[in-house]
Amino acid sequence: MDNDPELKAWTSDWQAGSDEAHSAEAIRLYAQGRGRFMWTWILAEFTVAGIALPVLAYLGWMATDAVERWAMWLLAVITMAAASVGWWNWRGSLLASARTTAEFVSVSAERLRRMRQAWRIGWVVLLAEVLVFSVWIWNNLYAGTRGHTQLAERFSWGWLAFMSLAAVAFLLRMDRWIRRDEQKFAALKRELL
Repeated sequence: MDNDPELKAWTSDWQAGSDEAHSAEAIRLYAQGRGRFMWTWILAEFTVAGIALPVLAYLGWMATDAVERWAMWLLAVITMAAASVGWWNWRGSLLASARTTAEFVSVSAERLRRMRQAWRIGWVVLLAEVLVFSVWIWNNLYAGTRGHTQLAERFSWGWLAFMSLAAVAFLLRMDRWIRRDEQKFAALKRELL
């Protein structure tokens, strides 16, 4: 039995498996994983919006200062716009499924494109929020007759800087993740097609 070359070849082929089947399975798992990730992303977006909107509406309603009221309402509009654009961006690709390898490739490519688009939208949302918060902080610290302490000033601007830097770090990390994902997908696609 050890000397049977045909059996050795058959065993070797069987143990190695088909490269095409491996690639198709890798694409399927890749697309399935990205689908789960996108549902998690959408759920997180809507959870944040669901918490932020009532808080911002309340703060806007209860504000005694016109600038503060406008700042809260603008932040609420930014939140609603971000959630709406997020839903618009992901529409269609969340429920997309595929039965063939070509369809998996198509769905995966579209999901990567939409991830890149979400990343770009994230920068716009960050810029809008920083502008609104800057006006709000400036109004609270320097406008009117209210005094402020150096500690309040340092805390306010420091908190804005910290949160902005955290968002920038998240967006940069997201960009690196998308680039790696694009490279991984391109390798799977080359292997398959």
